[in-house]
Amino acid sequence: MRLANIFRKPMGQFLDKPKVDKSPEKGKIDDIRYGLSHMQGWRVDMEDAHAAVLRLDDNRWSRWSYFGIFDGHAGKYVAILASQRLHMRILQSLNNMVNHEHPKAVAGVHNNQQSYITSSQLDFHKFENAIKDAYFKFDQELREDLRNQSPEDKSGSTAISCLIDPERIYFLNVGDSRAILVSTDGRILMATKDHKPNDPTERQRITEAGGTVLIQRVNGSLAVSRALGDFEYKNSNNRRQEQQLVSPEPEIMQHLRIPPSSQDLKNNTNKHQNVQQDEQAAFILLACDGIWDVMTNEELGAYILGRMQVTDDLESICNQVLDLCLYKGSKDNMSVVIIAFKNAPTPNPEMQHKDKILDDNIKQKTTELYHKVQKQNLDANSLWQQVMLALNEIPSNRDTLPPAGGFISKRYVFEQQYAIESNAQNAQRNTITETINDELTINNDNNNNDSKLRPTSSSPPSSMDRNNDLAAPTSTISGLIE
Repeated sequence: MRLANIFRKPMGQFLDKPKVDKSPEKGKIDDIRYGLSHMQGWRVDMEDAHAAVLRLDDNRWSRWSYFGIFDGHAGKYVAILASQRLHMRILQSLNNMVNHEHPKAVAGVHNNQQSYITSSQLDFHKFENAIKDAYFKFDQELREDLRNQSPEDKSGSTAISCLIDPERIYFLNVGDSRAILVSTDGRILMATKDHKPNDPTERQRITEAGGTVLIQRVNGSLAVSRALGDFEYKNSNNRRQEQQLVSPEPEIMQHLRIPPSSQDLKNNTNKHQNVQQDEQAAFILLACDGIWDVMTNEELGAYILGRMQVTDDLESICNQVLDLCLYKGSKDNMSVVIIAFKNAPTPNPEMQHKDKILDDNIKQKTTELYHKVQKQNLDANSLWQQVMLALNEIPSNRDTLPPAGGFISKRYVFEQQYAIESNAQNAQRNTITETINDELTINNDNNNNDSKLRPTSSSPPSSMDRNNDLAAPTSTISGLIE
């Protein structure tokens, strides 16, 4: 099937008002569960894509899960293909690796000693090379697809992914989307580094490839220094893929979910790697830069931990993150994935009760002020400011606000109540208008009937006639308006 051409479009185009519809999704397997959601926001087009694969396959890698967010730019073609195909290319590369480099692990699976491969059986250096090989081959295949099916397409995409097995977590990063691993006490256990042109290592590669960094962009244009696609920046025939102006090479990090076994320590397979370990990992957050533009790692970690004490619905928490970042001023497409582990906080009845009281206070104050100031024709933003000022005067309201969220994180409650009041008022006005129109129609019909019955005369109607014609509808209309 030939794909439609997608031309490079100017980035930075915005709508008159944001598109706030969300598409949440959730799932669960073994000791992990996930929720995700995304929002187009202020952008003219939605160019994000995502992947959630609970089992990498039904054989060797059945205990491995894969999640990814792909933030497209100058079009969505590359992001969509990456979300559909990249994990399959990774799987193929991992299978090639174990077939050639880890025959003992494969033999164990074939002999039914163990039905799946675990990360402790793998050498990290070989694993890392296999992942990089998968990205390089995927990018090459992508170039061929574009050449054959959509040669005018100039799009590219970041790619933030994670692989999870019962023993380890791997972050795979290309670009400036980001992943964080958060502990139960809010510490950032592991976080990816954004690949930006002004980073010294990235700048050196760009310069050596014959490019420049202007206004913190590759050749003054592209704001990321690593990406899938973007082939107009990958045309140096004498340089390897990872040496191009824009590189598709993933940066790979790992975290131990369980303490290393004695065999791991004996083999010391990771002695040259910065392997982090913590048994209290609560959750992973993957998000595109539309999220990170307005919140820090620590703020998002604290906010999500707080929300987990109120609800176990990860879809709802993802939606609240999107709303919060929109209210904080994000102008980009936004996508988030939360992957929660068994140590993640669970809803606390006391916290749930306090949160409900705060929500009820916001709704009550919104209704009260809406009807109090409606003659002033205040817009939603002005009314929200008044609601916040009123609620802020009560210490218990301030103390109950979500950590790292503040009042702005509760604006969605205000928006919902504001919509209820506005819809009710509009419905009331429509009812009044319809009633008035019905009365006027009846009155006109009566006037027409009266004129047909009256004898023709050049004299004006009597005062009694005038009163009969006008009194009824006038009193009805005035009563309705009052």
